[in-house]
Amino acid sequence: MNYNVPMLEPHCPWYNISKMAPPNVKWCEASMCSIITEPANTWSNLAYLILTIWVWRQTKNMEDKTLKSFVPAFFLMGLFSFVYHASYNFFTQWFDFLGMFLMIGLFAALNLRRMGKLKQTGIWPFYFAFNALFGALTIIFYLTYVPIQSIVLIQALFLIFSELRLRSLEKGTNYKYFYISIVFIASAATFSVLDVTRTMCDPHNHFFQGHATWHLLSAISVAFAFKFYSQFNYEGMTNENSLTDPNSSPPIT
Repeated sequence: MNYNVPMLEPHCPWYNISKMAPPNVKWCEASMCSIITEPANTWSNLAYLILTIWVWRQTKNMEDKTLKSFVPAFFLMGLFSFVYHASYNFFTQWFDFLGMFLMIGLFAALNLRRMGKLKQTGIWPFYFAFNALFGALTIIFYLTYVPIQSIVLIQALFLIFSELRLRSLEKGTNYKYFYISIVFIASAATFSVLDVTRTMCDPHNHFFQGHATWHLLSAISVAFAFKFYSQFNYEGMTNENSLTDPNSSPPIT
């Protein structure tokens, strides 16, 4: 299989596994013959570790256990992305996508919960099915040369349109953090596109890269997204249509 991405040198640490299954995309940063093949794109994932610690501090005293699930989701997203950019192969790239699905799937499940489409006990079956489905699609897309990144775009569009639907259902929801999150993720995506299209590209700059900037700005974006989602009491929603039930628990302010 050839994805027309530059191969590592035969004497490099990740050469054999990368040759067996190369990633489906090459970001601007030049690969180094090292355990860390893309330094900027790898170390920038520490932003997600900082995010994880911050979210853990935010949720450790919360009674709603659903919100505590953001901690492992954010941690795994950063860990998997770190390993992928260090190793440059599809096997670890699959986990990189899984990390994004773990985050987006949680947001999707909570949106469906707010819509009344999921009971509290239905969040986790949906969440695992979501990740299993898109994890399988990632492999199928890879083998059929369909851009895997399009999966994330579709998921993001679902979140946006479902939020627009929720605006007509919910009363008293504060959207300030949601809008800030959108601004940061749009800025992050812009840097990533400039990177992959080589519009803004210095391959040998291992300190600043467009995709590394994506990591930093997207971490800020999901931090604000967490603040937005943390205003709701998911375990206090009492029925399948809790948003229109006057007896359901109001949002946490």
